[in-house]
Amino acid sequence: MKKNLTKKIFLIGFIALIIFSAFLTPTTKAQPVAYNGANTERFPYHSIYPSEIYEINSTLTIPSSVVIAPEEYGRYEFVHGNESTFIIDGTPTSRSGYVLWGDFFSINATTSSVIAQYLDFYFAFWNESSPIFESPSTVQATFIPVDTNGNVSPSIFNKVADFYNGSNRWVNGGRNYNNLSLHFWNATDIFVTANYTDNGILKIQKTNYSGNYVVSTSLMSEPARMAPQFSFTTEDAILNISSSNIKLDVNITDSDNNNDGVIDVDYLYRVKIGSTWSNWSAITSLIDVDLNSLSSGAHQITLEVKNMYGVTQEQIMIRYTAPPTENIPSYSTWVIALIVLVGTSFLIYRRKQKLR
Repeated sequence: MKKNLTKKIFLIGFIALIIFSAFLTPTTKAQPVAYNGANTERFPYHSIYPSEIYEINSTLTIPSSVVIAPEEYGRYEFVHGNESTFIIDGTPTSRSGYVLWGDFFSINATTSSVIAQYLDFYFAFWNESSPIFESPSTVQATFIPVDTNGNVSPSIFNKVADFYNGSNRWVNGGRNYNNLSLHFWNATDIFVTANYTDNGILKIQKTNYSGNYVVSTSLMSEPARMAPQFSFTTEDAILNISSSNIKLDVNITDSDNNNDGVIDVDYLYRVKIGSTWSNWSAITSLIDVDLNSLSSGAHQITLEVKNMYGVTQEQIMIRYTAPPTENIPSYSTWVIALIVLVGTSFLIYRRKQKLR
């Protein structure tokens, strides 16, 4: 009785400790994110992934409608994200939130040479608990937050529109969530207009704050963000197989999904034989596959390949003829037990006969 009572007291105390600890556990902050091959995750609160590159062009139009040819464009290379202090126009503030960092390059559009570069630069900021949206630039919001589904929500878009509206500097204005566009203007030729993609990237912006010229900013290039496209077969393209060890030849379509100008190479694969999946592994030109678990007959081999944007699955059918085995035939457990019992009984009987 005393033993049962001790168990009950211990159980109650243990449960109480778990419940109490739940209230003491601090709220988890968004974790630092950096490139991690095919396992890379997108930045918290944004649709952007580490290693992605966006190029944004700008043109200048003067009142005579003469367009000055663009000589430079900006290249944004996203590197990492973390909880950090908000910086506006290069000046740190007392506010904090989630920050996206990267390297910025100003590039000559004619020669492709780098005119200026800013490493570990501040690209975007978001504090979801703040009542207002804040941008590293006072005149432009290039990369804005998204909801958990990867798209800009109405509440986020309204905060961005309020950012452009400023301290009611415009006499007229409007915003349209359906196409993520906004337009504010005064009675004169002073205005700002902006339009975003569904995933929060500035598509185009036109501003005229002085009445003397119009600056047009437009998205020049962005990542394709496609899951792998591939096909596969056996090493010799033979689908009638009599060997228990084969190799799969995988052909992945060349692509540059993060827009960094380099063909993607970071992929993982796993293969399903029968009902069992292998672990995710780095992909090689030929993949070794063991068919020992299969019986003779028609079988489907399923292969999945993933990059940081998704997983693609393909299948092939093979006809497998299991090679003859040279091992001792297998017997059921009860047959083996019976043989052992009879053999042991016989040995005991012979032993007793000798002792007589």
